[in-house]
This record gives sequence, structure tokens and C-alpha cells, in this order.
Amino acid sequence: MLELLQMWAIMEVLGIVFLPLTVTVFHNLPDRGWAFSKAIGLAVLAFCVWLPLIILHVLPFSQPFILGVLLLLLALNVLGFLRVRKALLELIRTHFLYIICVELIFFGMVFLLGWLRSYSPDIRSFEMFMDEGFLSAIMRSAHFPPNDMWYAGQAINYYYYAHYNIALLARLLGQSPSIAFNTGISVFFGLTAANMFGVASNIVAWAQHRRRLRQASTSTLNLRPDRVLPSMNGAIPYGMLSILLGEVLGNLAATQTWWLNHDSLPEFYWFNASRVINNTINEFPAFSFLLSCFHAHVLALAFTILGVGLAFNILLERDGQGFSAFGRGWRLPLNLVVTALSLGGLFAMNGWDYPTYLALALVCLIFQQWLAHNGSVTIDLILDVLTAGVALGALSFLLFAPFYLNFVSPAQGLGIVGPDDRSPLAAEVLIYGIPAFILLSFLLVNFFRERLTERGVVVALAGTPSTLEPTPAPVLVSSSGTLAESQRTFAFTSPELEEEADSSSMAVDLQDEMADQETADDLDIRIEALEPEQLPQEASVKGAATIWGRRDVPLLGLLVTLLAAPLVLFFFKNSVTFVVMGALALMSFVLVLYHLKERERSFVLLLGTVACALVAFCEVFFLKDVFADQVPRMNTVFNFYFQAWALLAIVGGTGVYFVLERLSPSINQAFSPSSKTIYRICRVLWVAALLLFLLMGAVYPLTATYQRYNKFTTHDYSLDGLNYLSTYNPDDYQAIRWMNSSIVGDPGIIEANGSDYSDYGRVSAYTGLPSPMNWIGHEWQWRVNWVNMGPANSADFGRRADDVKKIYTSTDPMEVLRLMGYYGAKYLYIGSLEQATYQGADLQRFGGFMRMVYHKGSVTIYQVL
Repeated sequence: MLELLQMWAIMEVLGIVFLPLTVTVFHNLPDRGWAFSKAIGLAVLAFCVWLPLIILHVLPFSQPFILGVLLLLLALNVLGFLRVRKALLELIRTHFLYIICVELIFFGMVFLLGWLRSYSPDIRSFEMFMDEGFLSAIMRSAHFPPNDMWYAGQAINYYYYAHYNIALLARLLGQSPSIAFNTGISVFFGLTAANMFGVASNIVAWAQHRRRLRQASTSTLNLRPDRVLPSMNGAIPYGMLSILLGEVLGNLAATQTWWLNHDSLPEFYWFNASRVINNTINEFPAFSFLLSCFHAHVLALAFTILGVGLAFNILLERDGQGFSAFGRGWRLPLNLVVTALSLGGLFAMNGWDYPTYLALALVCLIFQQWLAHNGSVTIDLILDVLTAGVALGALSFLLFAPFYLNFVSPAQGLGIVGPDDRSPLAAEVLIYGIPAFILLSFLLVNFFRERLTERGVVVALAGTPSTLEPTPAPVLVSSSGTLAESQRTFAFTSPELEEEADSSSMAVDLQDEMADQETADDLDIRIEALEPEQLPQEASVKGAATIWGRRDVPLLGLLVTLLAAPLVLFFFKNSVTFVVMGALALMSFVLVLYHLKERERSFVLLLGTVACALVAFCEVFFLKDVFADQVPRMNTVFNFYFQAWALLAIVGGTGVYFVLERLSPSINQAFSPSSKTIYRICRVLWVAALLLFLLMGAVYPLTATYQRYNKFTTHDYSLDGLNYLSTYNPDDYQAIRWMNSSIVGDPGIIEANGSDYSDYGRVSAYTGLPSPMNWIGHEWQWRVNWVNMGPANSADFGRRADDVKKIYTSTDPMEVLRLMGYYGAKYLYIGSLEQATYQGADLQRFGGFMRMVYHKGSVTIYQVL
């Protein structure tokens, strides 16, 4: 477990080193991005190492090179620290409890999965050979793109960048790939938890800040996010709930199976929960990390959550127009580049994620620009949206242009889902029932809730309490045109914050704010004397009314949905799931627009919109790949459902806050005692239902973990995934250990070629040395479009398996050496699997024209002279 401690420690170091950059980028979030500092640090370090290596092949992928890049980045961040030191100290002082929680969550989740993996660290079965092969090949490669361990002479044609991130850490620490497999997946489990906690906590903390301001009768308030540090303590439970929903709990399908068969669970109960819909895969994080699936979609999860945090940071930008949406002064280029880098890296990690989270960021940018332009459609608005949006999208692409140049996507266009392949609604309930309960509750309370900007408000500007200066009282404008005089308010300014921030962004004139008719939701607000429900519903801030502010807009959206649903059901067979999920997406989006002035609320609604839209999309379209003829939408459901789960987890954790807020009698002062009693009863009943759902979701992690790790009967504290081979096949084990310690560089190797999901390819997988061909089905999945690009590629792919057979069976030494030279192979491996595969061949003859460099037990290794 020492290796796991090392991996945790290096991530902590990265988080500390990159704090100045993090607080600069996430200047709008209440925690200034503390929860994301580790992910930001890893993302920037990985890119700054990867880009030179893929452009300049003379540079080595080595520990000294990585350390040199890290020291250079450290020096830059030290300069940044000198600039933001006071803000950092104030951040730590204000959010000390929250920071402790973030660090405990990261540490606890890392060592939780590490402890579980210690009961079965073996790298075998499922597709673990593939993922270990990627990791080993990346660490073996002298330059990038890395060699394909099963297609010698070609680079990996897969989304390898997330694997590379772990390889980078392992190379820096000197860990072997077979150890990094387990320490890496554990660290990414903790990184995902920290990021998910950070997103949910920041959303709720900002909502709580706004609520405190609305409820204060005589208080100074500030809704300029970059000038206030609202308390994070009250948001901690909701961040924890998001982790629970996102990474720990299972689905209701697992609960149903347990309820029906708890006395005798099926042998693969823990696995079957991810196969609810026929011919599809509905993985969810608890299953994926329990499996220790080292696939791209799992390793990219932490960075997709980082993308969600960056999108929220954009949406909170108060008045930045055009490029100023990313900040001003030196903050602008840093924010733009880091945001583009984080989003752009998603394609190289898992191509399915990039469109979703780039689109989310761009939508948030559009909304932010709309609010910054006071809700007016002008040429300036259109130009600002285009310039900022195109800059972000183009930069996210250009930063990773070398990856695109060396990658041929296996995608083959869009297909239409047939009626018989669509999902039954009952299956969707079994998959998403728990977060769907929260989402539906959240939509209901927002549907029947008055928008705050339709109530009377007063406006004041403030910063951090330091110097107290009275300001003239602003006025409240009612729909009748009368003016209601507010109580005297005060504006505070903080010399420390003024020193850290750009002066142009800090100098705000109160009268200008009132004159430009920005709504009270975007300024510092408080309800004058009365609670929201006590104010006339007709009251509104002058200039705040838009079509989306009308109460009939949600009703209109509901009416359109109700009218469209029967038509779709009538004309399209088996479309109930599409109708339901599409309706939820539509209603969520209508409510996004309706509550847009409350950015944190609309952001959660937007996440719900995206999640439902992803599920609805899978009912109509699928991305064609090599499985299009047999299981057409398997990978589409696989990847988009995984994204939807993560988004719904954030919606669930934050949605609970908004539901409980709405059901709280304390915010309904105008209600009669009997009405308040009804609210209390509804609140108790809803919480009871929520706890019941959470209890049902807890069935899976408790029972599945016990089954997956064989009742915790074995233990291996080393976390070395190769150790099992010492008893399973000790001769192979010792030979592979020798190769990893003795063979330098990445020369090719010949080993037996065989079927997928088997022991074939074990040598190249554990050493990273490229072999001509193995697991041909997987290579076909990755290279189908490359193979079809021309007859030469097709011929090359078709002959490799036969060439390997010729090498082992041909009696002509020159033929053997010619073929080995063609594939750049310097070594030939003969073990028990090769002897069984090529029975009848004289496997001792190679000593006559090659040098024997290893012989022990049943394994012999030859080297070309």
C-alpha cells in the first residue's frame, strides 16, 4: 500500500503547486476551485509534458524530463502565489472546514478503493489485459503517440490520454505498470469524488448565500461572485450526497434482484446490474470502479466533472462581455487556456465526452452573455457570443491537434434506432429511479415557484467587510409604478481584494448598475422587510420582465409537451421512454430560461436537461461502429448513460437542497399555521421517501462488493496486479519480470496470437513491447476506418495473424527473420501457451539462428542476432 500512499501524495503536491492557477481560473466559485486544484494540476502537467513529446521525438518520456517540466510549472506558480497570497490565506481562513472535508474525501476515497483492490489486485479477465497493455505501452514508448502493444509499427488508435495521465504519474514515481493500474484507478476514484463534491458544494453554497441575502432585513449583500467568499459549511452535506449518488450507490435493478433472490444471489449479480436493457451496457460509476474498469470513460469521469465546474464558473461571471467572460487582465488568457485545455482533453480521453461538455460550457457562455447584455438581443451580444464561443471551441480543438492528426476515429456516422431496439420505460426506472425521484421533485418545486425577480427587491453593492461606507438607498419599483423606499444599506470594500483583483472589474458604480436595468438577481439583493411570499406577485424590478419572466411560460411548455406526447406515441412504436425523457428535458430547459436570473438554480436545471436529453437521444439515434449490425446502440447507450448518471448525481445532491428549501415553512411566513403544518408534513414525507430510495441504492455496494471480492478471503497489500501470475503460471511470471527489468526501450516481440478475452497477448500487455497482432477483435474495433482507408491497410491488417503463425511454424530461418524484421521484433517468446497453440512445430530450432537470452522452466526467449 506504500505505492498508493505515494500516488496520493503526488496528487496532493500537484494540488498545492497549482493553487495559484486554480484560484485565478475559478475566481467566481465560492471555494475558488480548491476541490479542483488536483485535477487542474494533473491536466496542466500532463499537457505540458505530452505536447513537446508528440511534436519533438528527440525528447524522452522519462522521469527527469517530467520532473523538469514540473519544476518549471512550480516556478510559474510561485510567481502566481506572490500575486494571490493574501486571497489564498483568506480563502483558507474562511473555508478551513470545507478544505479539510475536501482533503479527507480525496484521501478516504483513494484508500477505500485501494483497500478493496488489495483483496483482488489481479489484472486479468474482462478487458484488463487491454487496459494494462495501453498503460505499459505508453510507459515503454520513447515518444508519442505511443506504440500499440498489439499492432507493432503503428501508434495506439484509441483514446489513450487518460491512461497517459496515470502513466505520467507512475513514471514520475517510478511505479511499474502492474502497480500503477491499481494505484491509478484508486486515485482517479478519489479525484472524481473530490470534483463531484466541489461542483455540488459550490452550487449549493452560492444558493445559500443568495438565500441569506434575500432573508436579511438589514444586511449588506453581494452577488458579485469574485468579490465574496460565502460560507461553504452548509453546503457540505449536499456535496457528500452527490458523491453518494454518483460513486457509491447502485441502481434499482440491483435492488430488485437482491429483493427477489437475496437468499441465493446469481453468480454474477454484481455484474448483471450493468446489463439491464437488452443488447446494451448501462454502466454506472459504482459498478465501473468495483470492476476497476480501466476504460477511457471511467478514467475521464473526473475530468468531465471538472468540465461541469468550469461551465458553472463561466455562468457565474457577472458582467464580462465577450472575452471578458473569462475575466480581465492577466486572468483572461489563463482562464481561457485552462478551460479550453480541460475541455479539449476530453476528446483525447474519451471522444464521447467532448461534445457534451463543450456544448454545456458554450450554452453557459451564451446565457452568461445574455445576462451581461441585460437580456437584449443586439449585434454586440451576437458578436460577443461568437467571439468568445468560437475562441473557446477552436482553442479546445487546436491544443490537441496533434492527437487528431494521429487518430482515425472508428465512428461511422449516425444511425436510426429501430422500434425493437428502444428501451422500455420500466428499465429506465430500474436504472435511474433514485436520481429521477429527486429530479422530478426538483422540477415540480420550480414549476410552481415564483421567480425571485418577480418580487420586490432592493439593490446594494458590497465586498468583504473591511471599511464601512453608507450609500444612498436605492428604490423599489413596483408594477404599479409607485416607489417604495428601502431601508438604508451599506457598501463594503476590501483593500485586500481590491489589491488582488483587476481594478477595472472592481470599480462598479451603484447608479450605473441601477441604470442599466440589470435584474436584482444579478446584483446584491435583499428583500425589504418582507419575505418573498409576502410581496405582491406582480412586483418586478424595472426592466427585468422578459417573455421568460411570465408565469405562463412554464404552463405553455407543459401544454406543448402534453399535446406533442400523444402524437409521438401514436406515430412511433415503443417510444414511451423517448416521450418521457424528452418531456423532462423540455420542461427542464423551459425552467432554465424561466429561472435564468438565478444562475445556480438554472445551472442545476440545465444539468438535468442535458442528462434527460442524452437518454432521449439514445432512443432515436446511435453512433455507428463495428457493432452496428449486431447490437447497434450498445456503445451509444454505454457512454451516454454513463454521462447521464454523473450529471444526475450532481442534480440529485443539489436538487435536495432546493426541494427542502421550498418545503421549509420558514420561507413561507405569510402562510397560515395550518398551511405551515402541511409544509412540514410534506417535508417529512419527502425526506422519508428520499431515505428509502437511498437505502435501496445502498444494497448494491454492500452486496456486490462482498461478491466481487470473493467474500474478502484473500489479501495482497502490494497492489501489484501481476502477482497472481506467480501461482497461476509461475514460468510466465518470472519471464515477464525478467523482461521488464532487462529489456530497455520498446523493441518488438513475437508471442502467440489468439482470441480476445483470453490469456493471449499477456506478454505484450504486461511489458508494453509491441507485438504484430493480438486480440484481433479489439484491434478491428479501434482500426476499422483506418483499415478501410485503402487496400494497403486492409492487406496489412489481414496478414498479421498469419505472419505470426508463419514465424512459429516456418522451417525457413530467413523467412522467420524477414518477418520479424518487418515488424521490428527483436525477441521471440516461447511459453506454455505458444507450445499449446503451435503443436507440431519445432520450437527448439530458433536456437540455430537466434541467441537464447532467457530459459527457465517452460519459457524460452530468443533474441535476433
